[in-house]
Amino acid sequence: MRNSHENVPDWTKPTAKEAQLDAILLSRSEGRLHSLLKELLQDKEINLYHSYANVVSVRRLGYNDHGPVHARITTYNALKILRLLKEGGVESGFVSESVGTQEDAAMVVALGCFLHDVGMSVTREAHEWHSIVLADHIIRRYLDVHCPGDLAKQVAMRSMIHECMVGHMAHDRIHSVEAGVVLVADGTDMSKGRSRIPMNLERDPTVGDMHRYSSQSVSRVEIAKGTHKPVGLTIKMDNATGLYQIEEVLMTKVKASPIMSHLEIMVEVGGEPPKWYLR
Repeated sequence: MRNSHENVPDWTKPTAKEAQLDAILLSRSEGRLHSLLKELLQDKEINLYHSYANVVSVRRLGYNDHGPVHARITTYNALKILRLLKEGGVESGFVSESVGTQEDAAMVVALGCFLHDVGMSVTREAHEWHSIVLADHIIRRYLDVHCPGDLAKQVAMRSMIHECMVGHMAHDRIHSVEAGVVLVADGTDMSKGRSRIPMNLERDPTVGDMHRYSSQSVSRVEIAKGTHKPVGLTIKMDNATGLYQIEEVLMTKVKASPIMSHLEIMVEVGGEPPKWYLR
C-alpha cells in the first residue's frame, strides 16, 4: 500500500515564499499577536482553504493570487498600516470606543485579513460573504483560545472581524479603523509577484486579464510614515499599464475606507515625475 503522504495533491503544498513571509510576520510581532499569528500560519484547514481559493481564482477564473501568499502579504501590510496609524495619533476602533486594547485591534486585523479571501474557494461573486460562512468557526476557535472567559470581548472582536471580511471588496459600507485598514491593505498587494502564477498559464484572454497585466507592471509597493499624514503609500511601476491597479482597484478601496484622510498615495512611473493621488 502506498504511503498516504505520497497522495498529497500539488495544490496543497506550501511554497518557499510562504515560509519566507511567515518568518517576517513572526519576527515583527510579539505577545498575544505573535502567538495568534504563529498558530494561524500553521493552521492546516486555513491553508487548504487558501490553496483551493487559488485553484478557483487562478486556474479556473484566470485571476490573480488569492491564496496563501496573498493572505500573508496583506496581513503584514495591514498590521504595518495599523501600527503607523497608532504612531500618527489615530486610535483604533477598539481603543476609541473603550471596548479593548490596541493589541486586541491588531488581533482583529490579523484574523480578518488572513481569512478575508477563503471564500474565493467557493466563487468570485460575493466571496467576502462566503469567507464569513467558511471561517466563522475558525474565528470562534481562536477567540476562545486567545480571549478565554471574556465573552463580551469575544463578541466584539468576532463582530469586527466580520466587518473586516465583508468590507474588503468595498461593496458594503464599513466604519471602523480596523476594517478600513484591511480594505486598504488588500489593495496594496498589486506587484508583479501576485500576477506571476496566472501569467505563466497558457490560456485565451479572460475577464481577469486586465488585473494580471496591470499587476505585472507594478514593481514595488512601499508603506511608510507619510510626509504629512500617518501613512504613505508609494507605488513604483515600469509603465502606465499599472495605473489600472491604482485607479480601478486601490483608489476604489481607499475612497470607501474610514482611514482615507490619514493616507498619502504617490505613484512613480519609470523616470516620470511622481503622480500624487492623495496627500
